[in-house]
Amino acid sequence: MKRLMLPILLLAVSFSVAATLTRESWLPAFQGLFSDASERKPGRVAPRVEIDGDEQANAAENAKHAGQTPPGVGGCSRGATKASPQAGTGEVKSGGGSSGSEGGSGTVADPNAAKPGEKPPEKKPAEKKKGPQSPPAVEGEEGKQLNADLDGFLINADPARIKGFAFDNSQREAELYVAVYVDEAKAFELRCDKREEHKQHGVIWNFEQLVPDGLQDGEQHRVRVYALRKDKPGRKELRWSPRDVKPNSFPTGKLEEASPEKGMTGYAWDPDDAKTAVRVWLSIDGNLVQERNADSENKTLTERKIAPHAKCAFVFTWPAELDDGLEHTVQVMAQDLATREQIELPGSPRVIAGRNGLANKAPVGAFDICNKAVLAGWAWDEDSPASAIQVELWIDGEQFLTLSANSKRDGLKWSNVTPDPNHGWVTTTPGVLLDNKTHTIRAYAVNIPAGVKVELQGSPKTYRQEENTAPMGNYWHADEQWLRGWAADPDLGTQACEIEIYIDGKLWTRVKADARDDSLVGTGYAPNPEHGIAIVPPESVRDGKTHEVTIYALNSPEGPPTSLGTRTIGLNSIIAGFWVQDKLVDTRCAKGLYVNGVSPWFDAYHKDVKVGDVMLEYDSKIAGEAETTTEKFYAWLQTKKKNDLVHFKFWRDGNVYETDLKLGQTIGK
Repeated sequence: MKRLMLPILLLAVSFSVAATLTRESWLPAFQGLFSDASERKPGRVAPRVEIDGDEQANAAENAKHAGQTPPGVGGCSRGATKASPQAGTGEVKSGGGSSGSEGGSGTVADPNAAKPGEKPPEKKPAEKKKGPQSPPAVEGEEGKQLNADLDGFLINADPARIKGFAFDNSQREAELYVAVYVDEAKAFELRCDKREEHKQHGVIWNFEQLVPDGLQDGEQHRVRVYALRKDKPGRKELRWSPRDVKPNSFPTGKLEEASPEKGMTGYAWDPDDAKTAVRVWLSIDGNLVQERNADSENKTLTERKIAPHAKCAFVFTWPAELDDGLEHTVQVMAQDLATREQIELPGSPRVIAGRNGLANKAPVGAFDICNKAVLAGWAWDEDSPASAIQVELWIDGEQFLTLSANSKRDGLKWSNVTPDPNHGWVTTTPGVLLDNKTHTIRAYAVNIPAGVKVELQGSPKTYRQEENTAPMGNYWHADEQWLRGWAADPDLGTQACEIEIYIDGKLWTRVKADARDDSLVGTGYAPNPEHGIAIVPPESVRDGKTHEVTIYALNSPEGPPTSLGTRTIGLNSIIAGFWVQDKLVDTRCAKGLYVNGVSPWFDAYHKDVKVGDVMLEYDSKIAGEAETTTEKFYAWLQTKKKNDLVHFKFWRDGNVYETDLKLGQTIGK
């Protein structure tokens, strides 16, 4: 035992000396086990805090005065944690950790630190970097952020079924779900469980729910559907969502042609009972001249998936009343199977132009706002261009109100749709609509001089008072310098609503749409001008590449946001002011491109190009020679410049006309 005492004593002394000499090494590591700082192990470097150049310079300067090494500059500070970028601000916050024991090796006492018994000094917030910030790689609120890889369509939404498909562009075989919202409240989820090889979209996953919950009470409801994955954050609202599910759907269809050779042709059906032919009426200058069932066959309707079946076309013979050399207003109405109401079809009214005599142009306009705050739209008659015409509002089949379309809508003047802006109409939503029952509202423009009154575009509307009104807005400009538009939530009144801006699928910022836009006042869109969007995008979009920018208006007090659209920075498009499609619904012309849209913002509208015309030639090039002629036409447009004057030839109602059109440009496709 005595022989063992000497070695034990020497070992104890050696251990004590070693422990004392290495105290500065093991003590901080031991303390770190009980601190809130990031764990540090031998051979592991503390996580680097990412900060941009200006913030890095500021951090270095502050640390220089404090005698410390700034995080992420020439090394790492003890106990530094990962930065937590805050959505939309570009700011970075770093957590502090244990700084070691006072007077320990490798540490410098902070001269500004609080002494025992004193309150620690308040830290001054870091100065925010001015100007645009790069988008942080973060999303919004969990479960509500955007997953830009998802896509799909809401094909059908009615009391009988909800149906559509979704897909993930990055992983086509991924398991997908959809969340279905009814009146802005989540109703249920569905698994997309039916795989299909789609000709256009590739691998898609279908979903369907028969007799969906919440849609069986005979009232109107708004349905939204979002695609999502259970293994990844983020979701995306499907295209063609939201949809208003109505207890009764109005007839739909189109007046396609009006010519002596073909007569008055088109198609119509009632979505509530597509198998039963609807009754259609032909009127001239407000007088009924013919009626028949829409039960003729046109196979093109089903080939192009325009109608549920081929036997819903109609043909009226050319009326002799139209051969008197005067101009006449032709209208085609379809009868609703349930209510027996007459609904004017798209493409009607049609003014049949005569070479002689007086003309009575049909009024034009729209019924575009209907919520618990206001009903609003615009109306104008070319026969009395400076006058305010009258608008009739009908509720549930009875005339309720007549008002003048004399409020200011600057957009009408800016786009040269009207010679002055004072042709809007707006009225406070009447109490009769706020009884939690479903109502039908129709808006008509009264003709000047006396003639047929015309139902405005967007009418009729089915309305039921909503507890939470969805935000409204428009996103109309995107380039490297500005993002422009407007957004307003009727539930907030004069207060600005918040918007979220996503760049290439990542949330860049969340701000208020509070820029001043005087054009909003008096339109019904917003009660005051402070609802505009005028935001400088971040420096990261000025790299010469294209970037997709999506803007959402956030719902208050809750509910899904409203997408204001997606535009691509760096991709400005030259347009003719009208849009075309390859195939014609009927065989009116052997060749040509069918005009399916005309924008009032461009020259084509003011040169009287109309939906239903057929483009025969452009710039001496023949249109419609192959299936891909639309693609070739749009590719040719991109070789031109804004304001180039191009010669076009069109066909309409059996006649050919030619015109020179000034090309326009959209900013951010």
